[in-house]
Amino acid sequence: MYIHANLAILALAATTTALPNQNPKHPKPGKQQPSRIKCPIIFDGRIPIEATLLDFDSPERSPYNTQYVKGENLTWSSIIQFPASNAPGQHQHINPSRFDEPRTHKPFEVTIDNNSLFRTGSGLQTGFRRAGLLLKNDSNPEGSDAADKGVVTFHWSVLQNPKVHPLNLTHEYMNVWHERADYAGNQFTFSTGLLLKQDGGDGVNTRKKREQFRVQDRNNKIVFETGIQWSEWQNWAVKLDHAKGTLQVFYSEGDRPLNAVTRALENDNTGGGQLQLGIAKKPTETETVVWDGYHEVMKHKEGQIYSGVFVEDSTDGCISV
Repeated sequence: MYIHANLAILALAATTTALPNQNPKHPKPGKQQPSRIKCPIIFDGRIPIEATLLDFDSPERSPYNTQYVKGENLTWSSIIQFPASNAPGQHQHINPSRFDEPRTHKPFEVTIDNNSLFRTGSGLQTGFRRAGLLLKNDSNPEGSDAADKGVVTFHWSVLQNPKVHPLNLTHEYMNVWHERADYAGNQFTFSTGLLLKQDGGDGVNTRKKREQFRVQDRNNKIVFETGIQWSEWQNWAVKLDHAKGTLQVFYSEGDRPLNAVTRALENDNTGGGQLQLGIAKKPTETETVVWDGYHEVMKHKEGQIYSGVFVEDSTDGCISV
């Protein structure tokens, strides 16, 4: 089975993962810069620079729900890792993403392994390997929070860690998705890897198709896609207009400003629900996706690094780029 990147696991500290060297384009970490976020924040999922892994288990300190969605009997402090960054005591400098403030925030990595099996009321979801963070106070019922109405933009940045926690891109991975309150689908999905036919894939297995990030609408139509960048941040934003029923995608790389890469496209944004961020690795050779299919035994953790996670109010055309 094809696996992109070297599978050799580097010897690292338990809470720190090594990253590719980046060509610094940001100001030095010691110089505080004005915030690039220009609109009112609804939910802030950025991680304070002084945060510890145990903070992810604390309802008082974590910006995320401490209970969901993760493997049975696992804690978030065992799932999350901190990549080397500009945090105190860490010697390797990793550029902050566009919307993280260098002296205030740091990136985090969501990982999965063979134990990442989530149990619902219907049973253990053996088709998935998943760890999905839910923003604190992001409620499920439709209309129960400010992200379910008006014009809202969801922001996140991703960076790869292929030498330590490579993804097996012969599988489909959901990385960020806004799941409807009835759990029957998503208003939008951000995914990578080989897309399953039932999720809009064409069954063609090529390296180019595997190594793509893509945004899909409510009907799983791909509205924008671009190749994975292996050594720099990729910045994403999805704007939902609930009144007009549209979706628009914004994208940039490194420290460059976001650009609109689609027009406002028709999309059914009803149904409420919650943003989920992390990894949901889907099986191959599957009929139901959730309850059956093939997964190889994972010899190492797989991970996706995140930063600059927040949800903003884009009323009156406001959007942070």
